[in-house]
Amino acid sequence: MSIPQSPRVLAAPIGEEGANSFLDSPAGEALVAICGALAIVIVVIAIFRMVSGIGRGRPGEAFKALTFGLLIGGLLFNLNLTMDGVNAMSNITGKIFSSIDQIIGSD
Repeated sequence: MSIPQSPRVLAAPIGEEGANSFLDSPAGEALVAICGALAIVIVVIAIFRMVSGIGRGRPGEAFKALTFGLLIGGLLFNLNLTMDGVNAMSNITGKIFSSIDQIIGSD
């Protein structure tokens, strides 16, 4: 009887650079490629919805479809920038909570 080997772990190490190092791994590169292709599809759909909205006489709806389509497509197309943004927002949130704790005086 042979001892089964543990499955290969595809997750990145815990830490600040964990997600970025995951994107450099083979599984991460595949994820980046899938997200890039999905981003292009979302942007193309948003452009068609914009044209359709303008054709129906609803420019506000058309602008909204294009704006959100470009936003979501941009977030998916560049995952490193997305993770940097998430990290920045988490740092801001952490600073807000620590300043609230200092004001209240709780530990």
